[in-house]
Amino acid sequence: MKSRLLKLSLLAFIFIGIHACSSDDDGNEMDATIDNLFDVQDAELQNRNFPSSTTDASLEIINMNTSVIPGGTSFATIRTSTPAQKLLIGAENESGFYELPVEGDSDQSFILKINQLNQEDNFSVRLAYLDVDNQISQSIVAELNVMSVGTGTLQVSLSFDNDKDVDLHLIEPNGDHIYYGSMMSANGGELDLDSNPACSIDGINNENITYSEDAQLDAGTYYVYVDMYSNCDPSIATNYVASVYLDGVEIPTSTQNPYTGNFPVDFPSNNGGSDIQNDIEPVFSFTISEDASRPIPNKLFKPKPKTQSAIKKLEISNNR
Repeated sequence: MKSRLLKLSLLAFIFIGIHACSSDDDGNEMDATIDNLFDVQDAELQNRNFPSSTTDASLEIINMNTSVIPGGTSFATIRTSTPAQKLLIGAENESGFYELPVEGDSDQSFILKINQLNQEDNFSVRLAYLDVDNQISQSIVAELNVMSVGTGTLQVSLSFDNDKDVDLHLIEPNGDHIYYGSMMSANGGELDLDSNPACSIDGINNENITYSEDAQLDAGTYYVYVDMYSNCDPSIATNYVASVYLDGVEIPTSTQNPYTGNFPVDFPSNNGGSDIQNDIEPVFSFTISEDASRPIPNKLFKPKPKTQSAIKKLEISNNR
């Protein structure tokens, strides 16, 4: 009797062990690591493996900024071969993925928000979709290159989805203006990435303003402008995303953070310069409180020398 009970107990133990392993394999529950690389705006993080395809349906990337910066964004548009109900966005060699509900149209857009702590040189994004018949499409992979920029205590960044000279401007509460023609403010705010100047195309399609730990942050309202300085190919519309982080956290703005905008086909070049606040409207403003400010008395940062492209752009702007 004891021998029989022992055998039954052993069989039960083996069954439970096999069942537990099977449940783990089927459920694929895990701690996601993909958010160490990026987040997807308005999407839900899934703590399981990227699903395998169940249909021959396919997708293609229509537009995507494959150069990204820590703390920046990438606006992407894909086209599906059948109507979709969810986009699936993952990364090679990372666990977990994002689900983004969408409508059934063939063209779908989404925004990658790159982690400020992302120090990879590159990473691969995997894309698929769930169609209206609950089938998983074939997946495709896009390689993204990470550009090194400053993130600092305050970071304002801009990303756009094709090769244009789109400029980022920031006006501080004291009136100092950071842009291609004045890349360093007296407080230490710095434009450390300027892309496609005067349509000298580098394909980076990002701009970045950063305040290092040594920089002064004044309390008050900051104004962010996005200017189509030169529309290098007017036949193509341009989507852009502007965002701001304070101490590693997205902060409220007067509109949205991140803010998404569009320059339509045939949008004219503006050639904006030092008078940008009298020329176009800001995309948003944000306020730094006294508690969040960083006063650093008696420290002034010297202006950075103007680049040749900046000198050329300023001449064009002044002669509009």
